[in-house]
Amino acid sequence: MEQIEVDIRLLNNVEWHTAANCTFGLDSGVDVWRVHIPSNQSNIAGLQKLLQPDEVARANRYVHDRDRVRFIVSRAALRQLLGKYTGQPAEAVRFIIGDNKKPYINGADLKYNISHSGTWVLIAIANTAIGVDTEKIDPAFNYSTILDDYFSLPEIHFIGQSAENFFLLWTRKEALTKATGQGLDDNLKYIPSLDGPQLTNNNVLISDKNWQVSSFKLDEENWATLVSVSDSKPIRLFDYQ
Repeated sequence: MEQIEVDIRLLNNVEWHTAANCTFGLDSGVDVWRVHIPSNQSNIAGLQKLLQPDEVARANRYVHDRDRVRFIVSRAALRQLLGKYTGQPAEAVRFIIGDNKKPYINGADLKYNISHSGTWVLIAIANTAIGVDTEKIDPAFNYSTILDDYFSLPEIHFIGQSAENFFLLWTRKEALTKATGQGLDDNLKYIPSLDGPQLTNNNVLISDKNWQVSSFKLDEENWATLVSVSDSKPIRLFDYQ
């Protein structure tokens, strides 16, 4: 078994930039976009025009209007952003499924990952493997019933009675599994999530890479975590409009 290094950190006082500050050239960095669904809802008809027929059909299968709107906004935003990075119209972007069912862009050496929670969609784009997760802090969620199954004793001690701490660690574990493509599984309890440099085995975190884990707030009610390979720097944060 090989040792995997995981460097976990909390980013405080992060600064979100406008799209005008983005060069849409990744180099060795990672770009993260937050999409506020209500702010884009008034243009839902225009955003839907960017989707392919199968995507429109998928949107129309949602029973609840809020889910349909979320899908249209998130898919259109993803298409627009990937079109900018690849130099093609948003409608022309074609998705393919690669290893571990991870989606890629046809004809482009580009990786992306997407997550949504509450009123936010989070999209990460890079040239190397990435994972992203966002969760709304829900004080009413009875997380105590799953602690023993998914968290180590030091993690349980850190969580204590704090829903905020629970959702912080949860985004880290989920983003790590998304970056490696292994999905949520029985190893979740052993995947590290506490601040600082951590070591784990590659039979726990299915990977041959070392990882950087960066957590930050989307707003006061939502945690987010980005996972990127250790040499993927810097991280740039943008607001999508």
